[in-house]
Amino acid sequence: MAVYKDKKRGTYYVSVYIELNNGERKRVMKRGFRTQREAKDAEADIIFNAKMDNPDNPLFKDVIDEYVEWYKKRRKKSSLDRLETDIRLYIKPFFENKYIQDIKKRDIMKYHDFLLEKLSVNSAKHSHSYLSAILNHAIKMEYVNVNVAREVGGIQANVNKRFEYWTLNEFKQFIRVVDDLKYQSLFMCLFYSGMRIGELLGLTWNDVDLKKSTIFVNKVFYEGNIGTPKTESSIRKIKMPLHTINLLRQYKLQSAPKDDYYVFGEFYNPLARTTVVTRYRKYIKDSKVKHIRLHDFRHSHASYLINNGYDIQIVSKRLGHAKVSITLDIYAHLYPNKEDEAIEMMEADFKSADVIKLIK
Repeated sequence: MAVYKDKKRGTYYVSVYIELNNGERKRVMKRGFRTQREAKDAEADIIFNAKMDNPDNPLFKDVIDEYVEWYKKRRKKSSLDRLETDIRLYIKPFFENKYIQDIKKRDIMKYHDFLLEKLSVNSAKHSHSYLSAILNHAIKMEYVNVNVAREVGGIQANVNKRFEYWTLNEFKQFIRVVDDLKYQSLFMCLFYSGMRIGELLGLTWNDVDLKKSTIFVNKVFYEGNIGTPKTESSIRKIKMPLHTINLLRQYKLQSAPKDDYYVFGEFYNPLARTTVVTRYRKYIKDSKVKHIRLHDFRHSHASYLINNGYDIQIVSKRLGHAKVSITLDIYAHLYPNKEDEAIEMMEADFKSADVIKLIK
């Protein structure tokens, strides 16, 4: 028995050894219990919660916080914001007060189901990758020897690559009701450039060459901060049509900005995304066109180019994709008639039957 009577004080105390996961033993002592029953209950709690006193097996939420502190010093603010949001909404709520060494493969598989009930497949896969990165960090810190998330593997589910987009006629229906020159310029740029909304809001007038009709994408506005674009390939120059450049020229003359002012903003402050969304929803309602997300302007631009027969390499370059294969993977379904066209061409090869006699 590990419960003893303190004769001097007339109380009971507990002295118990617990075994740590590294094989060492640690003595835990607690005093001041009025009765033997209280002391026995305390002994049971110590044994049950022994892992709390084990520095080699911390709570998973503490490991997460440790990883976030490491991440802050090495990654962009926008990336940190996405990580912290995922942790707050999904990872911490699911794993709650689990200890790092108690996370099993079955927990990861249950987490996948948890995510798929709440998120798209792509978003769920991102959350899994965050979890795996945290567990890799735990290996480096010698809390665990195995990354169970990696052993389970990624989320096995089909990604629905379909998305909403506007045709040119739908965009014209929308732009007709836009009654503010700033927002006319903004939405025309979105539709005809393929830029992400954060890239567009990060533009300064230094980035717009009205003479050469180009826009230089080199930064992004996200969560109130200016940062570098998503990837190295996202840094690019985009040739723009004259009607959009002329609209920008008119807008610039009206606002008379300095070159380092933001194109879509007030002086040195870009427009907030929420401000754009509010105005966008009003124009959607007024135009009675189907609702798409602001990000779907990017898809609309790609669809516009593809449906007009432009080479996939041009589309990929304008979107800032690192590889043409990325563009093809996203937009392959926009080529439904290409195989039919190929078959028609093949059938035309022997229409005259001048090489072999065809059986009708």
